[in-house]
Amino acid sequence: MKSKRLTSSLVALGFVAAVGFGYSRLSHNKVPASSPAGAIPVPSSSATTTALGKDVCEKASDRCACAADHGAQLLHASFPERALQLTSRAPASCTASSFLAVRAEALAAVERSDEARKIATEVLKNEPLNRFARRALAIAAIHARDFSVSDAELTKLLTEEPKDADSLFYAALSQRKRDHYNGAREGFLHVLRLNAQHIDARYNLVTLTAAAGAAQEAEHDYQELLQIAPVGDARLVAARAVLSHAAGAGPTELPVVHRTSPAGSVSPAR
Repeated sequence: MKSKRLTSSLVALGFVAAVGFGYSRLSHNKVPASSPAGAIPVPSSSATTTALGKDVCEKASDRCACAADHGAQLLHASFPERALQLTSRAPASCTASSFLAVRAEALAAVERSDEARKIATEVLKNEPLNRFARRALAIAAIHARDFSVSDAELTKLLTEEPKDADSLFYAALSQRKRDHYNGAREGFLHVLRLNAQHIDARYNLVTLTAAAGAAQEAEHDYQELLQIAPVGDARLVAARAVLSHAAGAGPTELPVVHRTSPAGSVSPAR
């Protein structure tokens, strides 16, 4: 009976979690986008402002390399929309695998799966170990609910690099999409043990535990989310709405984070 109540609660609240994307402060110690290894160092907050600028590569001597580098940082920092914007502004001559792989993951993250698969597949012909391209295929598979494919790819990525917080996050998210509460919760907690700044892992814990009726835990995670999410971030709005709804004080229809919106806007309840 408890399990049935939990499932119905999850369905009622809806899956408002933004797919995707861990937040860490951005670093000057960068890992190439084509690197098959993959642990990204914790970045400095001063670099965050720079990387979130309108176009940090506009005056770069090598705009392609700049877009690949900063796009990778934006992906690791939970801003795939902005990573996609940055790569979209790059010259058409940017065809290096490092650049294309970053663009593929950004496309997958905002659910433009067909484009992501096409680019990632081409990258992997030349660089079969490219982590961004492989993760792009896994993300696209999650969106398609093809969990056998996503599980297989994420397992390989995590076998190679157990501390890959991005791949760990998607593994946990796929558990949530299947309504595997314990697996999802433990997965998000694992991500946060590796990176306490991971916005999407914390956000998912808020919405997951609130849906399960664990109000005190959800409120704790929301307070933690307030400490790491940028002011005005759509996930703060959505998380607060979930908490209010779970407490019986919110609207009947929750706002949904639009991953395709450059500003991360939230749609109002209708």
